[in-house]
Amino acid sequence: MKGWAALRASAIMLGPSLVLDGMVAASVLAASAAAWEQGRRSGRPIWKLAAGGALIPWVYRLFLRSRMQRLGATRQEELQSLPGDELIPLRGALELTHAITLRARPEDVWPWLAQIGGGERGGFYSYDWLERLVGLSVHSAERILPEYQQPKPGDPIIPEEQWRVLRVDSGRAFVLGNEDLTWAFVVQPIDANDTRLVVRVRVSPRQAGPFGSSLITLPHLIMQRKMLKGLRRRSERTARQREAVGAVVPGMARPASEQTPAPGV
Repeated sequence: MKGWAALRASAIMLGPSLVLDGMVAASVLAASAAAWEQGRRSGRPIWKLAAGGALIPWVYRLFLRSRMQRLGATRQEELQSLPGDELIPLRGALELTHAITLRARPEDVWPWLAQIGGGERGGFYSYDWLERLVGLSVHSAERILPEYQQPKPGDPIIPEEQWRVLRVDSGRAFVLGNEDLTWAFVVQPIDANDTRLVVRVRVSPRQAGPFGSSLITLPHLIMQRKMLKGLRRRSERTARQREAVGAVVPGMARPASEQTPAPGV
């Protein structure tokens, strides 16, 4: 029973990626079958199709995979140590580091990160329909949910599953996952109005297996890129609202440098 629960928990993150893999594989098989049939009817050789198919894995491995594993991230961001790295050793693990620049302050970004999750939480800001295909109750929120602004280690991210909050550095880092997988969101201010969001996934060798990189990298990139864009849109909207009304974002304290001194101070 425990093994099944662990498998189910891992499917929460990897499930949508595997669904995409299946859709891509089905498309390739359908296209190959159509080309084969056309070649058979016309009497033309299909060696070009076969040669092209044989080259695709090598092109991916030599030229595309490393870029996909660090899409949007600099070499320095890929190599830097991030919160959550201590939970799964790098040796033998699959690691993906993605990043995006946001026209928002950390206090505009953090509330959207703090409420990530399924059920009544804020969702994952990605393709909800794919999440639901693997049985998740996910609805990406368009508003900040005050009841989920104080996450703590151990909090469940998906109800009744082993996927939970592993580490919280309020305003800076939010790490999710289980014993075989970590998903870290790290907020790094650039200047007074811009923020860098660095996201790192680590999958243990036991979970990734020998084909983990090939199966996970591309579909996860698609899902996570959509998520990062969703976070950027929401955070930048919050920043515009803050600038318009001069309000403090719910769930975050106003920086000390911007607090209004008490009378007589």
